[in-house]
Amino acid sequence: MEKQLSVSAAKQLIEFIFNTNYRLAPDGDGLFATKEEAISFVESSEYNPCAPLNVCFDTKQGNYWDSVSATFDGDIWEMEDHSMGGAYASGKSIEDALTNLREQCDLDDDFCPVELSINL
Repeated sequence: MEKQLSVSAAKQLIEFIFNTNYRLAPDGDGLFATKEEAISFVESSEYNPCAPLNVCFDTKQGNYWDSVSATFDGDIWEMEDHSMGGAYASGKSIEDALTNLREQCDLDDDFCPVELSINL
Protein backbone atom coordinates (compact mmCIF):
# COMPACT_ATOMS: atom_id res chain seq x y z
CA MET A 1 0.00 0.00 0.00
CA GLU A 2 1.27 3.47 -0.89
CA LYS A 3 2.31 5.64 2.06
CA GLN A 4 -0.08 8.51 2.70
CA LEU A 5 -0.82 11.45 4.95
CA SER A 6 -4.57 11.81 5.45
CA VAL A 7 -6.11 15.26 5.88
CA SER A 8 -6.64 14.53 9.58
CA ALA A 9 -3.01 13.45 10.07
CA ALA A 10 -1.80 16.43 8.01
CA LYS A 11 -3.67 18.75 10.39
CA GLN A 12 -2.00 17.05 13.37
CA LEU A 13 1.38 17.54 11.70
CA ILE A 14 0.61 21.21 10.97
CA GLU A 15 -0.44 21.88 14.58
CA PHE A 16 2.75 20.27 15.87
CA ILE A 17 5.27 21.75 13.41
CA PHE A 18 4.02 25.32 13.70
CA ASN A 19 4.99 25.14 17.40
CA THR A 20 8.59 24.21 16.59
CA ASN A 21 11.67 25.58 14.84
CA TYR A 22 10.90 23.35 11.83
CA ARG A 23 8.69 24.33 8.87
CA LEU A 24 6.28 22.68 6.40
CA ALA A 25 5.95 22.71 2.64
CA PRO A 26 3.68 20.99 0.15
CA ASP A 27 5.42 18.35 -1.94
CA GLY A 28 7.71 20.11 -4.42
CA ASP A 29 6.81 23.69 -3.45
CA GLY A 30 7.85 26.54 -1.13
CA LEU A 31 7.30 26.82 2.61
CA PHE A 32 3.91 27.61 4.07
CA ALA A 33 4.02 31.14 5.53
CA THR A 34 1.38 30.47 8.19
CA LYS A 35 -0.42 27.63 9.92
CA GLU A 36 -3.67 28.88 8.38
CA GLU A 37 -2.19 28.66 4.88
CA ALA A 38 -1.11 25.06 5.53
CA ILE A 39 -4.53 24.05 6.89
CA SER A 40 -6.30 25.72 3.99
CA PHE A 41 -4.08 23.78 1.57
CA VAL A 42 -4.76 20.34 3.11
CA GLU A 43 -8.50 21.08 3.17
CA SER A 44 -8.47 22.02 -0.53
CA SER A 45 -8.83 19.84 -3.61
CA GLU A 46 -5.15 20.58 -4.39
CA TYR A 47 -3.99 18.35 -1.53
CA ASN A 48 -3.13 14.78 -2.44
CA PRO A 49 -2.59 12.45 0.55
CA CYS A 50 -0.26 10.35 -1.64
CA ALA A 51 2.00 13.42 -2.07
CA PRO A 52 2.37 14.20 1.63
CA LEU A 53 3.69 17.32 3.28
CA ASN A 54 7.41 17.85 3.74
CA VAL A 55 8.90 18.73 7.11
CA CYS A 56 11.70 21.24 6.46
CA PHE A 57 14.58 22.01 8.81
CA ASP A 58 17.80 23.95 8.89
CA THR A 59 20.99 21.93 9.02
CA LYS A 60 24.04 22.29 11.23
CA GLN A 61 25.76 24.07 8.32
CA GLY A 62 23.39 26.97 8.97
CA ASN A 63 22.65 28.10 5.43
CA TYR A 64 21.12 24.94 4.00
CA TRP A 65 17.61 23.54 4.43
CA ASP A 66 16.69 19.89 3.97
CA SER A 67 13.37 18.09 4.24
CA VAL A 68 11.68 14.77 4.80
CA SER A 69 8.34 13.48 3.58
CA ALA A 70 5.94 12.77 6.46
CA THR A 71 3.42 9.92 6.44
CA PHE A 72 1.19 8.31 9.08
CA ASP A 73 -0.32 4.83 8.93
CA GLY A 74 -2.69 5.28 11.88
CA ASP A 75 -0.12 4.05 14.37
CA ILE A 76 3.38 5.07 13.25
CA TRP A 77 4.71 8.39 11.92
CA GLU A 78 7.36 7.96 9.24
CA MET A 79 9.87 10.53 7.99
CA GLU A 80 11.72 9.73 4.79
CA ASP A 81 14.26 11.63 2.71
CA HIS A 82 14.62 10.11 -0.72
CA SER A 83 17.33 12.53 -1.88
CA MET A 84 20.05 12.38 0.77
CA GLY A 85 20.90 8.70 0.82
CA GLY A 86 17.43 7.54 1.74
CA ALA A 87 17.32 8.59 5.39
CA TYR A 88 14.33 7.07 7.19
CA ALA A 89 12.99 7.21 10.74
CA SER A 90 9.74 6.39 12.47
CA GLY A 91 8.09 6.84 15.83
CA LYS A 92 4.82 6.64 17.74
CA SER A 93 4.65 10.45 17.70
CA ILE A 94 5.78 13.16 15.30
CA GLU A 95 8.34 14.30 17.85
CA ASP A 96 9.71 10.75 18.25
CA ALA A 97 10.04 10.27 14.48
CA LEU A 98 11.88 13.59 14.00
CA THR A 99 14.12 12.98 17.02
CA ASN A 100 14.95 9.49 15.71
CA LEU A 101 15.78 10.97 12.30
CA ARG A 102 18.30 13.38 13.80
CA GLU A 103 19.78 10.76 16.15
CA GLN A 104 20.67 8.45 13.29
CA CYS A 105 22.73 11.24 11.66
CA ASP A 106 26.38 11.92 12.31
CA LEU A 107 25.88 14.91 14.62
CA ASP A 108 29.18 16.40 13.38
CA ASP A 109 27.98 16.34 9.76
CA ASP A 110 27.15 19.77 8.33
CA PHE A 111 23.95 18.36 6.81
CA CYS A 112 22.60 16.96 10.08
CA PRO A 113 19.24 18.53 11.04
CA VAL A 114 19.31 21.11 13.82
CA GLU A 115 17.79 19.87 17.06
CA LEU A 116 14.00 20.03 17.20
CA SER A 117 12.86 22.78 19.56
CA ILE A 118 9.24 22.86 20.74
CA ASN A 119 7.71 26.20 21.74
CA LEU A 120 5.55 25.68 24.79
